[in-house]
Amino acid sequence: MKVIITGGGDVGTELAKVLISEKHDVVVVESDGKRADELAESLDALVLKGDASDRRVLKDAGIEKCDAFLALTSDDKTNLLVCEIAKSFGVPKIVARVSDPSNEQIFSQMGITAAVNTISVAVTAFKRILEGPDERLLCLAAGNRIKIMERTVSRKSRACGKKVKDLGNGFVIAAIVRDGEFLKPEGNRKLSEGDSVIVCAPVEEDKEIERVF
Repeated sequence: MKVIITGGGDVGTELAKVLISEKHDVVVVESDGKRADELAESLDALVLKGDASDRRVLKDAGIEKCDAFLALTSDDKTNLLVCEIAKSFGVPKIVARVSDPSNEQIFSQMGITAAVNTISVAVTAFKRILEGPDERLLCLAAGNRIKIMERTVSRKSRACGKKVKDLGNGFVIAAIVRDGEFLKPEGNRKLSEGDSVIVCAPVEEDKEIERVF
């Protein structure tokens, strides 16, 4: 797979190393000349010094035959711009780094493959360390205002034996998994001990979720 990475910072460099180790054809575009020289010496990849918003630079990087384009600079405006350019070249897979959670929706509306909010990823990782045995945070969304989590229904849980429609108004049940089988969260379906429940809720609804599960 031919991959172009724009932004040779810590994130871009470490990802480039992984992709190179997997034998992918990697090109890194870095605007800082000194940093580009350092990467050229340390990476087994083509490193171009230049502005990724310059279509000529991207053509030199081989964007017209690119399989995946990753905008990984620390500046959201730059990432937004280069993703738009990558779209104009018809790149099949475009991924952007998002540093400001409030910009996440803008990237989502672009129609690119994915936008990775680095702050949300870090917060999710730290939050998982603090979790109890019956909860697992899957991700944060909508600028870290919504959390999607997996909860396990225990015998002592207030949710055990209750119908989905009777659980409360502070959250939404998105899915139920029972003995490895997906069940639709229909209003009259009762939860059983051992069910894994995917819950969507505003982050401030922790107390309500703890009360029910």
